[in-house]
Amino acid sequence: MPNTARLARRFALWLMLSLAAPAAWACDVSTGASADFGSVSSFAVATTEQTTTAPNAGISCRGALLGLLVTSDQRISATALSANNGALVNTTSGDSIPYRTFASAAEGEELFPGTTYNFFNPVLIDLLGLIGGQRVDIPLEFHTQPSSNIAAGTYTDTLTINWSWRLCDIGLLGICLPRTGEDTSTLQLSLEVTPDCAIEAPDLHFGSAPLVAGFEPVTQTLHITCTKGSDYSVGLNDGQHASGATRRMAHNGSYLEYQLYKSSSGFERWGDIGSERRSSASADFNPGTPDGAAAQGFTYRGEILPEQTTPPPGTYTDAIVVDVTF
Repeated sequence: MPNTARLARRFALWLMLSLAAPAAWACDVSTGASADFGSVSSFAVATTEQTTTAPNAGISCRGALLGLLVTSDQRISATALSANNGALVNTTSGDSIPYRTFASAAEGEELFPGTTYNFFNPVLIDLLGLIGGQRVDIPLEFHTQPSSNIAAGTYTDTLTINWSWRLCDIGLLGICLPRTGEDTSTLQLSLEVTPDCAIEAPDLHFGSAPLVAGFEPVTQTLHITCTKGSDYSVGLNDGQHASGATRRMAHNGSYLEYQLYKSSSGFERWGDIGSERRSSASADFNPGTPDGAAAQGFTYRGEILPEQTTPPPGTYTDAIVVDVTF
């Protein structure tokens, strides 16, 4: 009888320790997680999916013991609620960029706003390391959807994630000793949209003539499409062969002087410094602040300067740099 009593007491103590163990392995929930898409031009956001990852979306858990089967009794569940209904929002302009949330985009495991998703599933259990008894961080991936005609600025959203979990420790006789709990985390998303422009600058051809006096003035138009709401100025540099403020085309060491003017009829030089530049407000077509959709046109005139001596025959060329400054 004494030996039996001692055995019973030892068994009871071992059972109590087994039942107490799960509390030591509960999932840990933290706040302040973040995912940053970085700085991306408005044109890239409009045409290309942007991606980022939160390596820890606000929770870390100890996985199940090796060999434990995935069952409906086990879960690491997340219900994500977006402050902006699944979009990054610029509070200044009111523009938005929709995005999608994934447990694993490569596996097509998407989390839909307001819908509960279980990370402890046959697709992710090995991928995330949830088998083996190690503590693992639970990640999330985010993918923007192409969004055209948006203003530059900071775009943000806040995800509130309600977590709940039920994972097994193996107790006496192989019985599942559940580790359960629930908590809430927040995750901040951000993307910086930078201004950008597309420039269409056709070549300017003066034609041909035997003498300098035979060249007629030529007009051309630059077309510029810039990020919505981003005022800018556009300049033309002095080219590759300028002498002072005089632009020159070159051929075999000889030069043909010319000039570029801001309009089709005036004589205001178009340059790239200070008042020589042109603003988006001064465009000849669609003047004003860019709307992000319609191109703005800048008409200019080129003239061969008549006072110079006619240089030797040949094809004279120069290259002008068009620059846009925000």
